[in-house]
Amino acid sequence: TCLAAAAGLPPEARCHLNLFPTTLINIPVASLLEAIGAQGHQGAYCIELSEQQILGDPSYLAEAVRTLKEAGVRIAIDDVGFGRSSLESLLILRPEIVKIDKSCVVGIGKDPSRTRLFRRLLKVAEALGAEAIAEGIESSEDLEVLKVLGVSCAQGFLLGRPT
Repeated sequence: TCLAAAAGLPPEARCHLNLFPTTLINIPVASLLEAIGAQGHQGAYCIELSEQQILGDPSYLAEAVRTLKEAGVRIAIDDVGFGRSSLESLLILRPEIVKIDKSCVVGIGKDPSRTRLFRRLLKVAEALGAEAIAEGIESSEDLEVLKVLGVSCAQGFLLGRPT
């Protein structure tokens, strides 16, 4: 369904597809790449894997991630900083995009300790050579702090609600 909807996007759009890690294991990567190619969308695809659903040692995803990257599909680790977050998934999977969970973002405009934590997560993303995206922007105050920190990509209800 997501791939079919992506076919109607402008050619320069980047299409993000959220997949459970188990889905990436259960569907052969070749089938996924075939489905992506069949849609005719020329924009870049990105597979988002939720860090909160990567169970145990993330190396079980490494081969599938490598194959996707070699085919030009970008990889994002979503929900970084949520719950049982682990640097191991970032180190093993080497995503091009690190999506920092809203639990690390909401209230950043009023909480210096949250700002320090977010700054550290930005440094991790930078060390990986990954783009950082802040999730859960719900106030102008939070957005202004994120701009000062150098965040160039963000998502949240302040910026647009799903329809």
